[in-house]
Amino acid sequence: MPRTNQEILDQTNDLAAKFYAQWGYTNKKGFRFDQSTHGHEIIAWNQACIAQEELTGTDVWGCIDELNDE
Repeated sequence: MPRTNQEILDQTNDLAAKFYAQWGYTNKKGFRFDQSTHGHEIIAWNQACIAQEELTGTDVWGCIDELNDE
């Protein structure tokens, strides 16, 4: 079953949180890494986007654009 754009966004943010935790940082549940301006959070988000692209062929920013258009 295909994932919805929201599921992809949620999964990518969860993955970013796991990368972020590898540096010893924590964040609040529901934190949106895609909206962050902090350097480490941006790196974690970018890593999660790369993982989505490499492992699932998913363009996360395209999913966000589609969500914003809804």
